[in-house]
Amino acid sequence: MSSANKDNKPIVAHLIFRFDIGGLERVMVNCINAMQTDHYQHVVIALTDVSDFAQHLNDSVAVYQLNKKSGKDLASHWRLFKLLRQIKPQILHTYNLAALEYHIMAKLAGVQGHIHAEHGRDNSDPQGLNKKHNFLRKALAPFIDHFVAVSTDLAQWLDTTVGITQDKIILIRNGINTDDFYRQRTIQHQETDNTLRFIHVARLDLVKDQANLISAFAELYHAKPVDQNVHLTIVGDGGQMGQLRLLAKQLKVIDYIEFTGARNDIAQLLAHANVFVLSSIAEGIPMTVLEAMAASLPIISTNVGGLAELITSGENGYLVEKQNTEQLSQAMENYVKTPALIEQQGSAARIFIENNFSEKNMVSEYLMLYNKSLGLQ
Repeated sequence: MSSANKDNKPIVAHLIFRFDIGGLERVMVNCINAMQTDHYQHVVIALTDVSDFAQHLNDSVAVYQLNKKSGKDLASHWRLFKLLRQIKPQILHTYNLAALEYHIMAKLAGVQGHIHAEHGRDNSDPQGLNKKHNFLRKALAPFIDHFVAVSTDLAQWLDTTVGITQDKIILIRNGINTDDFYRQRTIQHQETDNTLRFIHVARLDLVKDQANLISAFAELYHAKPVDQNVHLTIVGDGGQMGQLRLLAKQLKVIDYIEFTGARNDIAQLLAHANVFVLSSIAEGIPMTVLEAMAASLPIISTNVGGLAELITSGENGYLVEKQNTEQLSQAMENYVKTPALIEQQGSAARIFIENNFSEKNMVSEYLMLYNKSLGLQ
């Protein structure tokens, strides 16, 4: 796709491993679309490939894919070099470890500003302790103007574990357009079957630990009062689908769990739920949780990553230990025993997001960072 820049605005090239449906990609889409009318032009480059999810970007955003092969594909560096020489961006904004090393080639291609964002730790290294990966991050730090962390937890990790100097670390929390989810919630269909509906949205991956969620739900289901119906919707796709469906069948709750696969209508799905549940072993600041809170849902989550920055137990949800089935099930049971908590804590969740995680603030902070990277302020 061509990247004509008719308005002569500085170009920001966003480089990601794969551009497909996911929390990080939704952050990118929302932020880029909101900034596209400001002082910068934006393009998206995928090292591997681009899915139909790119259709959510504004038409003016050019999208490219480098078709990187698995493993070491040195030719992908050369392909990026030629592309950058063609589109002439002023800033390269990379996302997570897979894209980090390409800043060297971007320097050689004449890119002036260099920003790297960490939106969460690697699936294979949920605690961020891989010495080889952290050495690479620190070794490439001289090529990076600023490291963006989306949570205080990630900012502290970059500082104390990776060893990035504090003057290079910028905290920019993810933000969302809260109105989109509030409107859906206000027009939701009123359920009449006395069912308490839990919902989980994430890719089906071991780091998300949906097996623990299904086990906790099974404990809840088999211990619930006879007159109370409970239901769990699991939204997402991935390699664990078969194993998770088998587990639900073995635990005799398959008829009370809906596996929707990947969906684009998250706001509508949240509007028909009562409580959001996250069972991850590691996280940053998940967009799915921000969206659920904007939809006035209380949150049950494992206490990992930046979740403690969002959830205060007993106020807008509950935090539980990771991989603790009993605690997770108990937190779900709280809403069965006391349904009034749903509206009370859901309202508190909505207010918290409105005050602390607005899309407007996120966009403003990225614009200031781009200006800073180019020496404009």
